[in-house]
Amino acid sequence: MPTYTFRCGDCGGVTEAVTSMRAMPESVPCDNCASAKTHRIITSSAYHASEAAKTARLDPKYERMVDNAMRSTTNADPDRLLRRMKSFD
Repeated sequence: MPTYTFRCGDCGGVTEAVTSMRAMPESVPCDNCASAKTHRIITSSAYHASEAAKTARLDPKYERMVDNAMRSTTNADPDRLLRRMKSFD
């Protein structure tokens, strides 16, 4: 259930209310002065994104940069071990 934040019109205090989205009240009693003159305010929120969602938002340029960096290293050459081998005489 979401947490809604209300600011009191009389004292300026902030009150939080946890209610369902269907039963969201227009106003709640103020925790500081018990006034009913509160109005809902917009506050920051947070959510947890899955690893798949984070990966999907990555910039495609980043993936190309990683591929180019891997290709430019000496360990990226698949034939590097074959070149070290000596022939069987």
